[in-house]
Amino acid sequence: MRKYIPTDFETKWQKRWAKDELYKVDLSDAEKRYYILIEFSYPSGDLHMGHWFAFAVPDILARFKRMQGYNVFFPNGFDAFGLPAENAAIKKGVHPKDWTLGNIEKMKQQFNTMGASFNWENEVITCLPEYYKWNQWIFLKMLERGIAYKGRALANWCPNCQTVLANENVEAGKCWRCGTEVIQKQVEQWFLKLTEYADKLLWEKPLSHEASNGVDWPIPVKIGQNNWIGKSEGMLIEFTIYNLQFTINVYTVFPETIFGVTYLVLAPEHVLVSKLTTTEQESEVKKYLETTKKKTQLERTSLEKQKTGVFTGSYGINPVNGKKFPIWIADYVIGGYGTGAVMGVPGSDHRDFEFAQKYDLEIIKVVAKNPDDQSEIKSAKDVLEAGWIVNSQQFNGLETPKVARDKIKDWLEEQGFGKRKKQYHIHDWSVSRQRYWGTPIPVIYCATDGLVPVPEKDLPVELPYEQGSGASRHKVDYAPKGKPPLATDEEWVKVKCPKCGKDARREVETMDTFFDSSWYFFRYLDSKNKEKIFESRVVEDWLPLDIYFGGAEHTLGHTLYSRFFTKFLHDLGLISFSEYAKKRVNRGLILGPDGQKMSKSKGNVVNPDDQVKSFGADAVRLYLAFIGPYAETVAPWDNSGLNGVYHFLQRVWSLQEKVTSEVSHPAQPAGPSGLDAGSMKMMHKTIKRVTEDIEASKFNTAVAGMMEWLNHLSRKEKISKEEYKTLLLLLAPFAPHMTEELFQLISHPEFNSGSIHKQSWPSFDNKYLEDEEIIVVVQVNGKVRETLVIQKDMISNKEDIEKMALASVKVQKFLEGKSVKKVIHIPGKILSFVV
Repeated sequence: MRKYIPTDFETKWQKRWAKDELYKVDLSDAEKRYYILIEFSYPSGDLHMGHWFAFAVPDILARFKRMQGYNVFFPNGFDAFGLPAENAAIKKGVHPKDWTLGNIEKMKQQFNTMGASFNWENEVITCLPEYYKWNQWIFLKMLERGIAYKGRALANWCPNCQTVLANENVEAGKCWRCGTEVIQKQVEQWFLKLTEYADKLLWEKPLSHEASNGVDWPIPVKIGQNNWIGKSEGMLIEFTIYNLQFTINVYTVFPETIFGVTYLVLAPEHVLVSKLTTTEQESEVKKYLETTKKKTQLERTSLEKQKTGVFTGSYGINPVNGKKFPIWIADYVIGGYGTGAVMGVPGSDHRDFEFAQKYDLEIIKVVAKNPDDQSEIKSAKDVLEAGWIVNSQQFNGLETPKVARDKIKDWLEEQGFGKRKKQYHIHDWSVSRQRYWGTPIPVIYCATDGLVPVPEKDLPVELPYEQGSGASRHKVDYAPKGKPPLATDEEWVKVKCPKCGKDARREVETMDTFFDSSWYFFRYLDSKNKEKIFESRVVEDWLPLDIYFGGAEHTLGHTLYSRFFTKFLHDLGLISFSEYAKKRVNRGLILGPDGQKMSKSKGNVVNPDDQVKSFGADAVRLYLAFIGPYAETVAPWDNSGLNGVYHFLQRVWSLQEKVTSEVSHPAQPAGPSGLDAGSMKMMHKTIKRVTEDIEASKFNTAVAGMMEWLNHLSRKEKISKEEYKTLLLLLAPFAPHMTEELFQLISHPEFNSGSIHKQSWPSFDNKYLEDEEIIVVVQVNGKVRETLVIQKDMISNKEDIEKMALASVKVQKFLEGKSVKKVIHIPGKILSFVV
């Protein structure tokens, strides 16, 4: 018998499967379809262990489903736009397109070593015009419907480069290109109106394990998205300004605390800041605003940071009692949320209390422990958000929020002081990026016609790419000062207006790369269609996704944006469904051997190529499946664990020596192959366990089940062809190379019948899983006094079971000196004496 040497056959089978187009799918056959997807990867040029964990483990499910008779669609591609390619262009002098496509070629070769069963013929690469043409088409449809629009918002701004920077371009508060300190600045940007879809994006049952919105997603994802959307039902209250002829609108979800307002706070970027700042306060306000510009939104809203502010010099008037209060500016208030102004109620809000204490502002108690509580608020523990209303005129004594909130809302509306309003924490999505390596925004600016959409017939608007060498190769300056990179290619920027034919200029900003990844699962189904974004009939047949694997870090970005795009395409009438994935599974994390996140700088990266050379792809796949629950694993890489699964595969390989045509125990035949009852039970128990565990994405326990069966088989002198074949079939999705080799190697007619991956998945029969022995509980006056083990054929024999019970010393103890009035028998469960 040959030794188990994975390098002898793994590459051979990878080439053979590709040549035979083993995983090619007929998309016209959707009768028993199964669409499985893993979030596509960025072409970094290096397939690390994270990629293996992300792709190789779900491949088990894809292979399993094929063997179950499903027409499985399992595509792959590359999320190919992004900053790293632009970095390479600046640092290495290589064009982003060349760098990206070169990396893709390298990674596809590395993916092949994994033995994953991808449908590469449906590949999408987002940086190619045939893909991003349809990004532009979607953008134009959004523009047409008012979902895409141009507006102003705070952005990271480099004063030296004179350009907007994405969050990932800011390193320790400084520009990644020149090292200048980044500030926050209001700039014009392109937005998608995410807020218009806020209600549609809310999950109906976020805390339920049951299907929500018709699909099964993890509870933390649903809660996270609902919190990010942040729907609230409050009031818009209007405050007049003392001695000035305008008002300030404030949104609050606590209108019942209106009598406790002692100050108002504006965001530093609020449009009224300059109007409200008095001459005496001008210097202090200016200094504060300059400091604020250097802070990111995350720094400004951090719960840990100490609250800071500055007085404007102006005062507002509380409409409910005519009380005058100061108006402040504080950086913890963000202009893009709500109205950019909040009312300060330090008597019932801990953040407001902290601010009021720091700046010696008045604190009025409006929520108390009981209606008669007039105690002073001395510390944060005295601040209550729920209780009874006090110091609030006719509303004193009402319980809040149950009763008081609605009554005060009604009164405020009747008096004309405010109106009910729904508010969302989520804000519109800024998709403008001042980069080269992204989808050009398909808009033209004309002096006569203004903003003009690029006609659909002129799509795609392609990125300028100059062939050649030397200085002429790069027409675009990837690190310009004062303008986006595309603006440096004057020849590309100049264009004729599609409306009037006069000279015009192209939009020089590109789209956020999340735009590319928000709908790619649609394009996989019709990736070569040049006439339309996709054929609706094919998409209707195959979507929603049956299962979508990905990272938990995409809960609040990619997956929410994808749901938004799906609902927009539904509104366009292109699809009939509004959720794109029936089931979402977030993967865990493989750490370095030191228990830290793998990082080249830490020197703890485990190279999958090295592991494959030493142990084979099957062992690496099996180890990653076995390391822990796929959705929960946060485990360090352990070479001893890899050695363990490699040894398991060696044992499976060696087991071929025991395969025989003879029965294992001819004296006790139970199965069709003459196997004894114990062997049949063990085999069918394993089939059931592995089947159910793979279905539930519990790959680690499926492996454990096969290991237990292998131990059982190894103790036998001979094993039947049926047992070994079944073991190989169960193991095939996990270790596709070795099982294929063995399936073709063993010289029995049951084997050598085409690829093992084209065989039918084994089925289990419940009759072999029934226990031969039954446990019966014996009770005396309702209390358990004994348990009896009986043979299955005795289950209805009350007389014999009663004799066994009466013979028990434990039962006799409780029957001694008493008369039995009644004996109750529930077959297979209970024998009960009533004394």
